[in-house]
Amino acid sequence: MTPILYLGPEGTHSHDAARRYFGDSSELTPCVSHHDLFAQLEAGKKHRAGLTALLPVENSSEGPVTQTLDLLAEHPELFIIESISMPVKHHLMAHPKLRRLEDIERLYSHPQALGQCRVKIDKWLPQVERIAEPSTAASAERVAHEPASAALASAAAAERYGLKILKRNMQTSNQNTTRFLILSTKKRPLPAKAEESGNIRSLVYVVLHNRPGALLHALSPFDAAGVDLTFIQSRPLPGKPWEYAFFIEAVTNWSQPAHSAAWQLIAALSASARQLGIYTAK
Repeated sequence: MTPILYLGPEGTHSHDAARRYFGDSSELTPCVSHHDLFAQLEAGKKHRAGLTALLPVENSSEGPVTQTLDLLAEHPELFIIESISMPVKHHLMAHPKLRRLEDIERLYSHPQALGQCRVKIDKWLPQVERIAEPSTAASAERVAHEPASAALASAAAAERYGLKILKRNMQTSNQNTTRFLILSTKKRPLPAKAEESGNIRSLVYVVLHNRPGALLHALSPFDAAGVDLTFIQSRPLPGKPWEYAFFIEAVTNWSQPAHSAAWQLIAALSASARQLGIYTAK
């Protein structure tokens, strides 16, 4: 059985998404960080069946997960094979001995979770120190040993680490959703009839020439060809202060002649351009 990598430890929302997508019988392998996950993918390129990983790329409340984007840019030989979305609920939890919210001295969670719950934290815990942890599950594990602390994490994390849920659904938006990418060391064909579903996406990485109007000129071919864009995010270019690359997600697999011509023109107008994957979105 081929292992499935995800951002661990067990009890993270990535773990929950991996269980839902791949099933509990899959060999789910936690990674301690984004860098660890990508390093294992790189090391697994020689694996005959290839390696697969799931990791978050965007949240509906807090926006893009920039670590994921930056590492995608650094690892051009990996392939995006699917995008899935999952509602994310954060619960306030603490050691069973803690009785009142007033007794909480510190609040631990991943920075994204702290941001997604900012409004209710300000309401219920305005004076509590907020401390970032590598993951929501890591924060729950830590709180299991600190009776005066609390964590924002999943119900699964509370169960795993023996914590008491004090308040459910701390996220500001009831529609709080995280989008995950499925990566593989092997390129895979799109499912049959995927194009008819209208759920095809393509993520491209474009480095533009540093001159006035460069982004406008690069986006114009998309408009002329009628390509719908669902995501645009700039990221700094390493070693080049105030210069940027762009991640652009388009609703196309580039098979239509007009779309293919648009891509060729974009590549010609850019310092460099490459496709990171053509995949279905669920």
